[in-house]
Amino acid sequence: MLSLRLTNPYDDKMVTIWLEPLGEDYWMRPGEAFTFEFDESDFSERMCGAHFDVSWTNGDLVVWTGALENVWVRDQSGTGLDCGHQRPPSE
Repeated sequence: MLSLRLTNPYDDKMVTIWLEPLGEDYWMRPGEAFTFEFDESDFSERMCGAHFDVSWTNGDLVVWTGALENVWVRDQSGTGLDCGHQRPPSE
């Protein structure tokens, strides 16, 4: 199982994380950390070695897994998170 932990280092702003290619969004409050996991056993041959790729795009973090399913996002306590976690209400 591959895992990647990301932490929001800011004291005063939320960080948006986009999980691609699934198009899911997760919002981290200051000081929070999320863990992204996926079982690479089904993907490693096709992916030439499974991995995460992380980049900054327009102030958001983008996490690419290469997996189209079986990707889990967890908070610091290990609780699974759903797409849109802590998304601010639209204005």
